[in-house]
Amino acid sequence: MIKKQQIKLLVILLVIFLLVLGLVWLGIVIMLFVLIYSVTLYFMPLIRYDFLRKTTKGIFLFVFLLSMVISIKLLVFDIYRIPSSSMENMLYPGDVIVVNKLKYGPKLPSSPFEIPWVNLAFYMNKIARSRIKETWWDYKRLEGITKVKQGDVFVFSLDQSRDFFVVKRCVGLPGDVLSIRDGEIYNNNKLFTAPGTVKNNYQFRIKDRKKLYKLTDSLAINGGITQDYKSGNLGIATFSKDEFGLLEKANCIDSIKKNRDSLDIPNEELIKTVHSKWTLSNMGPIVIPKKDMQITLNPDTFMLYEKVMRLFEKSIIVEKNGTYFINGKSATTYRFKLNYYFMMGDNRRGTIDSRFWGFLPETNIVGKVQCILFSNINDEFQWSRLFKLI
Repeated sequence: MIKKQQIKLLVILLVIFLLVLGLVWLGIVIMLFVLIYSVTLYFMPLIRYDFLRKTTKGIFLFVFLLSMVISIKLLVFDIYRIPSSSMENMLYPGDVIVVNKLKYGPKLPSSPFEIPWVNLAFYMNKIARSRIKETWWDYKRLEGITKVKQGDVFVFSLDQSRDFFVVKRCVGLPGDVLSIRDGEIYNNNKLFTAPGTVKNNYQFRIKDRKKLYKLTDSLAINGGITQDYKSGNLGIATFSKDEFGLLEKANCIDSIKKNRDSLDIPNEELIKTVHSKWTLSNMGPIVIPKKDMQITLNPDTFMLYEKVMRLFEKSIIVEKNGTYFINGKSATTYRFKLNYYFMMGDNRRGTIDSRFWGFLPETNIVGKVQCILFSNINDEFQWSRLFKLI
């Protein structure tokens, strides 16, 4: 009896705590699970036959536990594996991360194919499978603990994919005016101070070659040094700010200069306006779309924002002889329906991000990276990164 009372008290305290956080919906979900469990077990003894009672109880417990697991995976947190080096040195390929969906509020499924395990039944149905790319339910996100902040690292789906997930750092918020000048990010003319784990391609003078190579080996710095023998002691490497700080402190390099536009991809692949000559390291100013923000339609805004209007806002916009038509009607302005974000990878030289594919809609956000569950770098388990908070 005492144990049951303690459990009830814990549930009540948990619900009150969630209400204080503003997570009313989660408190209701927990109370609903508790109610279903309590009522079912209360009426279970009314089943006369022992075999039938045990079978019913077993089936109920299985369905109940499966429902709880699905709910936790959909609404609370999920686990993902990092596939690429785009977030080095914060996250490495093979890292297993915990994604907190409560932080910004969980996005409800837009299709039964997004519900784990339940989607198996729909995959087996030919008629349902023919609608796999369709949106069955409108976008809805439950209340979260906080809003997205500049510098947050989170997981999101790319474009309209349901199963291709990416992790990047948010460097621009809805309504921000973002510029990239010589590789540095400015929001509303304020410099964004990137964390020390952000990697760039640098050129530097080698003062002590032996000490440099010894130090990079001992510190397990993940970046090869290319030496320009024609220039004597000139070296080129991709390192993080923290790593370069260690090398400078050891007095084995100096005259550091950041290489601009070091990613070997044509500038034609970047987002752009009609007359812009943007590069990876110099871009903008760019106004990041915000819900209810209105823009004037002209060749520049059409080129920059047409993708989000068409792909995410389902607005068919075309230009004919200098006149713009939205869903068949002539228009001179456009008002955005969603909030958007500008995302970049920490490994600036090895990432394809918003500089290429454009703005990220709020509808695609999955959740904030909370911690590293475990990490294997170069097939070695990294105890120092176990449960490391991000």
